[in-house]
Amino acid sequence: MKLIHFQGLNCYHDCMITLANAFGLDYTAAFSKLWAEGHLRYDPICDVFLSRKIQETLESMGMELDAPLTEEAVREMKWADTPAGDYAIIGMDACFIPWSPLHQLLHGPHYFIVQKGRAEQHECFDPTYGLSCQRLATQDLIPNAFALITVKTCHTCALTIDSTLDPLYTQSQEVLRFHPGTLRHFLEQAAVWMKGEEKRTLLPAKYVDTMLAGRHLYRHFLSGQYKAAKRAPLFFSHPFYEEWMAVKNGFYKAALTRQSRAVFDESCRLFAGLFEQELELAEQISAAGSNY
Repeated sequence: MKLIHFQGLNCYHDCMITLANAFGLDYTAAFSKLWAEGHLRYDPICDVFLSRKIQETLESMGMELDAPLTEEAVREMKWADTPAGDYAIIGMDACFIPWSPLHQLLHGPHYFIVQKGRAEQHECFDPTYGLSCQRLATQDLIPNAFALITVKTCHTCALTIDSTLDPLYTQSQEVLRFHPGTLRHFLEQAAVWMKGEEKRTLLPAKYVDTMLAGRHLYRHFLSGQYKAAKRAPLFFSHPFYEEWMAVKNGFYKAALTRQSRAVFDESCRLFAGLFEQELELAEQISAAGSNY
C-alpha cells in the first residue's frame, strides 16, 4: 500500500486518501470542491474542524466510510463481524501506539489504518509517519481505540471528475454564490465563540486552520489541471498562504489575550480581506468563461 501524506492533510485525512488510492480512486478529485467549502464539520472527539467535502466526494466515487464507533462494546461487536482482509481507520491515543513518537510520553489523538488479519494479529499502516508492516493484537487495538471506522469500496459506482466540466470555473461560480454568506456566518460565529468559555475561544483559529488546509489541498488538485496556475495564480502565490497563516495565528493570539479586542478585530479584518481576494479571483475566472 502506498502511504500518502503531504501539506494540508491531517492524520485522519491521510488515512482516507491512502485508502482511496489503494482502492484505485482518483483521490485528487476529493479536493476539487474545497475552495468554496465554508460549512465545516466540528469533531468533538478531537476538538477540531474537518472538511465535509472530502468525505462526500470520496463517497460519491464509491468509497464507503461508516460512522465512527466510540463505545467499546459496539466496537468489539463490529470488529468481530468485520471480515479478514477488510480495512478500518482506527482513532487511538498516541500514548498507546507503540510506533508513535508520543508513545508512553504524551496524550494526543491520532488515526491510522488497520487491515484485519485472520488471527489475532492485525497489520497497521500509518501514513502520517510513513510506516507500514506494524502489528497490533486485538486486545491492544480495540480496547485502546477511541474510534473505529470501517471502510469499504463499491466497485460498481467508482468514478472520477466529469472530463466535460471545467472544475475551476464551476468552483468560481460556487465561490461567488457562497463566499459572502460564509464570511458573514464565520465573523458572527467567531464573535460568539470569543465570548464563551476558554476552550471555545480557540475555535476561530481552528476553523481558519482547516480552511487554510483546504486551500493547500485545492492547490494540489489545481496542479493537475490545464493552465490552472495561469487562471488561478492566487493559489500558487506563497504570500497568499502566509496571509492565511497570519490570520490563524492572530486568532490564536486573540484567544490568549481575551482582554484585548483589538487583536480579534484585526484578525477578522484580515480574514475578510482574504475572502475579498478570492471573490475577485472568482469574478475574473467567471468573466473569462469556461476553458472547456
